[in-house]
Amino acid sequence: MQQAEFVRTTYESLMEQTKRLVQRKAEPEAYVPSEERYAVLHLTVEADGREEHRERDLNRAQIGIMRFVTVIAQIVSGWGGKLIEASHQSYTAIFPTEEEDAVGRSCLCGMQIVQAIDNVINPSLAEEGIPFRFRGGVGISMGQVYGFHTGLSLPANSLYYGEAITSAVEYANMTDGEVIVDKVVKEHFERSGSEYKVQFVPYRYHEWVGYRFHIG
Repeated sequence: MQQAEFVRTTYESLMEQTKRLVQRKAEPEAYVPSEERYAVLHLTVEADGREEHRERDLNRAQIGIMRFVTVIAQIVSGWGGKLIEASHQSYTAIFPTEEEDAVGRSCLCGMQIVQAIDNVINPSLAEEGIPFRFRGGVGISMGQVYGFHTGLSLPANSLYYGEAITSAVEYANMTDGEVIVDKVVKEHFERSGSEYKVQFVPYRYHEWVGYRFHIG
C-alpha cells in the first residue's frame, strides 16, 4: 500500500508541476534560436575490448574513454570547430562557413581524427596493456543548422538540428577509418582554390553517394 501511495502522489505532483511549467511564459529575448550555415563533422565510434576482471577493466575503460574524448575535443578546437555533441559512440562538431576556409578545416580535422585514433590513441592504450581499441568513421556535410536553447544546464543547454547534421551522421556510418564528404562539401572545396592536394573518390553505400576525402 505504501508503494502504491508513493506512486500515486509522485505522479500527481509531477503532473501538476508539468502544468505549471507549460503555463509559465518565457521572455522572448531570453532564448533566441539561431539559423546558420555550417560544415558539420560527425564521428561514429566503436570500441573493442576484452572483459576479464570487471572492476579492473572498468577502470582501464575509464582511462581509454577519457583519453579518447580529450584528444577529439583538442583536435576539433584546434581546427576552429565547436563540439556540440559527445557520447560514447558519437561526436558532432560544427564549423561556421562564414569563417575563412571552414570547410577545408573541417575536412582536415576529420583526417587528423582518424589518424590520431589509429596512430596515437590505440597504440598508447596497447603500450599500457589496456585491451581497448577504438575505430570509427567521419562524415562531413554542409548546410543550414538550427540551434535552440533548452533553458537547462544539464544534460545540454542547446540542441541542434538540420539536414546537414543528419547527412553527416549517415556518411559517418558508411565507413570505418575514412572521411566521407557530401557533394556540397566537395564542390565548395574545389571552388575555394585550396593549396592542399586533395582527391575526392566517389563512394556509394546503398542509396547514399559520397566522396572519400584523401589529402596528399
